[in-house]
Amino acid sequence: MTTTGPRRGTTDLLGLLATRLTARDRWLLRMLFEHKVFTTAHIADLGFAGNRDTADHRLLVLYRLGILQRIRPLRPGGGSAPCHWLLGTAGAEVLAAERGIALKELGWRRDRANAVMLSAKLGHLLGVNGFFSRLAVPWGHARLTEWWPEARCAATWKKFVQPDGYGRWGTAERELGFFLEFDNGTEPLARVTAKVDAYTRLAQATGISTPLLFHLPSGRREQNFRDACRAVTFPVLTTSSGPANHHLAAPVWAALHSDARRSLENFTRPPERSRTGAKTAVSALQPSAWATRPSSTVVPPCPR
Repeated sequence: MTTTGPRRGTTDLLGLLATRLTARDRWLLRMLFEHKVFTTAHIADLGFAGNRDTADHRLLVLYRLGILQRIRPLRPGGGSAPCHWLLGTAGAEVLAAERGIALKELGWRRDRANAVMLSAKLGHLLGVNGFFSRLAVPWGHARLTEWWPEARCAATWKKFVQPDGYGRWGTAERELGFFLEFDNGTEPLARVTAKVDAYTRLAQATGISTPLLFHLPSGRREQNFRDACRAVTFPVLTTSSGPANHHLAAPVWAALHSDARRSLENFTRPPERSRTGAKTAVSALQPSAWATRPSSTVVPPCPR
């Protein structure tokens, strides 16, 4: 028999947390469940308009409540890295209670959640999460409105591609739906460029050419990638790592066949609409299995 609701012994804790958690706190729990791990800087950008002091204070409160876990790993060259934040047991209990299910049904386990810190892919995951976190900082009236992590993308498009993320950025009048490939320089360049062919096949199968954003680790790597893709006609934009304080919507993007650096605003377009006037997905092939998932887990703008 399937059980629902919180386990016996957690009711008092959940009652206490119900009086302590804000809408932004609950949003952060959903984001961590979806995206696994954030640094303090990521969370400050995502939910606190870049205010690091305010983020530090609130994260400490959530840590003391057992809502979040924090880990500060050692750097390879010595010293400690910034705090890394993961969903804690109490936070998972809150999410399960919100959905009216038992913690076991949520599919969360503390050991599995913590295993990400030992994963060889941690650096890449942090790079991807950092990309979307920086893009979530408002740029004028434009903002990041949707963010799918790798696992959700794989469940949708694995037959064709396995992007590091899918996002939407822009305003109500103009938006850019895009795939992200975050290259950290560890793969042979030929393997990286071959990914463009896979996205081309996806566009041919769906009839939708969703732009592909490539973030590369250096200017040299970016130029080598661009040189290798001269024959590509699929819409690809590239950028390379720059100052941590530059906004990723700024004029740092170049289409494959132009050396001019432009802002993301230059690549937005009016949202596609169905005959009923509702927005249609720029992406395609969304499986019905995801339709039952709370959409708030993939929409970055958080309640204040």
